[in-house]
Amino acid sequence: MKIEGTYDVVVIGSGGGGLRAAIGAASCHGKTLVVCRGSAKRSGATLLAGANISADIACDGATLAKLGISSSLKDDTPERWFEELVKEGFYLNNQEMLQMFTETAGQRVTELVQWGLKVRGMEGDREISVFGSDILDTLYGKAREYGVEFMQNTLFTDLIVKNGQASGVICVDLMTGEVKAIPAKAVILCTGGAHNIFAENSGSTDLCGEGQGAAWRAGAELIDMEMISFCPTVTKYPTMYKGNILPYIFVTTGYGSLLNKYGKTFIHKYLSPKAEQLALESEWNKMLLSYAVQSEILAGKGTKHGGVYFSLPDHPQEILEELYHDLPSLKKGIYADIMKIFESGKSLVVQPAAHYFEGGIRINAKGHTSLPGLFAAGECSGGMFGANRVSAATTEMLVEGAQAGISAAMFASGRSMPLITSSDTEKTESELLAPFGRKNGISPNEQKQKLHEITAESLPVIRCEKKLTDALAQLEQLQNEEENIAFHDDSRVYNRQWREYLELRNMIPVAKAIVKSAMLRKESRGVHIRSDYFKTDNDHFLCNIVLQGKDMQAQKVPAVLTKTKPASGCLDYPEYIEQIVEMLE
Repeated sequence: MKIEGTYDVVVIGSGGGGLRAAIGAASCHGKTLVVCRGSAKRSGATLLAGANISADIACDGATLAKLGISSSLKDDTPERWFEELVKEGFYLNNQEMLQMFTETAGQRVTELVQWGLKVRGMEGDREISVFGSDILDTLYGKAREYGVEFMQNTLFTDLIVKNGQASGVICVDLMTGEVKAIPAKAVILCTGGAHNIFAENSGSTDLCGEGQGAAWRAGAELIDMEMISFCPTVTKYPTMYKGNILPYIFVTTGYGSLLNKYGKTFIHKYLSPKAEQLALESEWNKMLLSYAVQSEILAGKGTKHGGVYFSLPDHPQEILEELYHDLPSLKKGIYADIMKIFESGKSLVVQPAAHYFEGGIRINAKGHTSLPGLFAAGECSGGMFGANRVSAATTEMLVEGAQAGISAAMFASGRSMPLITSSDTEKTESELLAPFGRKNGISPNEQKQKLHEITAESLPVIRCEKKLTDALAQLEQLQNEEENIAFHDDSRVYNRQWREYLELRNMIPVAKAIVKSAMLRKESRGVHIRSDYFKTDNDHFLCNIVLQGKDMQAQKVPAVLTKTKPASGCLDYPEYIEQIVEMLE
């Protein structure tokens, strides 16, 4: 294995969280490298934010008023925002992290605007409208100004742990097939979610839980892995547009209707009038509409293609004209092709798809994990949003990225460069290359399909004990079969089978962590819904579920409640939602 370079801080991931973490580290004079799975500033989840039609970044309204962007909430405060987010997270948030988030989000938005980010309007009282590509361009330019280095087309596989501390990373150069070790005083993981453990997801193809998987192998803790938000209206059919979230963009802007196979509306059957209004007019749509859509499908009223219909009325014709006026980008590219479906009087079939991971690597408010020298930020981390992410993930990546960058640089400044030798990496290298030495075996694609079947059956919006128990046994078997994976292609140069194998090394254990956590949380809270435990239980489950170690030993850890807590007791899930809705009015 080639040992390449030495750095104070290595950042894994070049999305918004990774770029902001790199800026934070480099601004504190740390020699910083960003490892990019694709090309710098054009890989990761940030590019897809808002389908590059309209993403949002949030902060308190008073900051937006000072910037001259909006005065609709000029008397807003971080404290008021904090109180709302605690309720929206069903009180499972780490309140120390959440306080840091609400108090510093304004600074992160202000600096982005000062660095030249183009603000395209407002998406709510606290949310500015931007393009995901604009976020990346702005942060990348600032990172280059600070002298951040980039290693592109490189797949991160593992952390190097020496003397109980993170001491560097192991990566594969996708273009040459070379395995590299990069020594570092500190490592920041900004790798996003694990969307691709689900066949139905709204993420990019490079979101495979590599940060979570590598952190777990290195001994770091995972938290609240059962908490996954689904995007309620992701295209399922026609299959050529599968995964497209345009119907969701329409829902958030007020256009269109959801219909069952009989052409009837159904949301009112599962949500109270207040909750239905909240579902159609706010970020609560992810949790509430996903619950309603999945319930209608389970009731046998889904379409022949699965899912439900999303319809755009074409009468009067002026409705489509209004839509094109509000979203002019619909006249270009793939969106123009989809709009032809609606213009012809047809509908799309949509269903909930994995969208955002509230759980992940356990960190504190400073970005530290339980492994010294390892930091994390953005969607690969967990704890801040609790059981339901309503505020912007883009703000999370900026706030946590900046903090993790500063913390990592400070840690690095007090540490000598670790000496990495071949003995520190040879075991991992052997595991990475093992399938090349097998003449016969299972294809990684076959294993990925099995994984997708398991997660589709056991981890939809609404879950139950039996299917979770079956899934855990199936995932154990799937993990044992990794040693039988073999490649048809002996070349290591951009070998797709090898890449899929490397992804599976993370996807399978991350799926196990989700299933195990979902089994242990015997209640329904936020985005975690159990049909067999259809109550929210503040007496027994106002806690985070933390997993660690080879066997994923679990413990229930009391939620970090520094400022506010809910009433004790146990309520039916719909009643608890109604209670939260009333609190937010």
